[in-house]
Amino acid sequence: MAKDPTISALEAVHAALKPLGAPERQRVLASVYALLGIDEVQPPPKPPTTPLGGPPESRSKSAPSSPARPVAIRELIQEKKPSTHPEFITLFAYYREKHQNLPTFSRTALEAYYSMSRETPPGNFDRDFVEAVKRGWIHEDGDNSYITSKGLEVVESSFSDTSAKPAKKPPKPAKKKPSRKGKH
Repeated sequence: MAKDPTISALEAVHAALKPLGAPERQRVLASVYALLGIDEVQPPPKPPTTPLGGPPESRSKSAPSSPARPVAIRELIQEKKPSTHPEFITLFAYYREKHQNLPTFSRTALEAYYSMSRETPPGNFDRDFVEAVKRGWIHEDGDNSYITSKGLEVVESSFSDTSAKPAKKPPKPAKKKPSRKGKH
């Protein structure tokens, strides 16, 4: 039985390229593509793999050259050091978007992260959620709520800009009482 000419060509190309380094192989292949009028050939896509840490939606986005590693919510808390409940709530929204690829949420969805992270929930979750909204960290829209750009920035800065309490509204000026000058 005659050998397939495609296999013979592959073996010849492989034998010719094997002793060369990667940059030289690239140059040779680019030249061969140009001489044969072939557009750049894309390698077949690799099948997705799931690391032992969990499903793909829980993996962190990392550099393509290193394998994806999941990030636990506790790791993120230890790294970013939130100190108030509005900060924790914003961190949970950040975690969903950046590490679980879940950019939208409802209030109750974020509240569940307290038990997942083994943090004590606030006595009044709704009040603290509204405070995160007031600070501009979260946009509330029912089940389509999301962390804002400002919220992303504050988490990525490890809440360094939130040490001072938000400025309170200036007090209203006192009403002036009518003057009684000149009247005896």
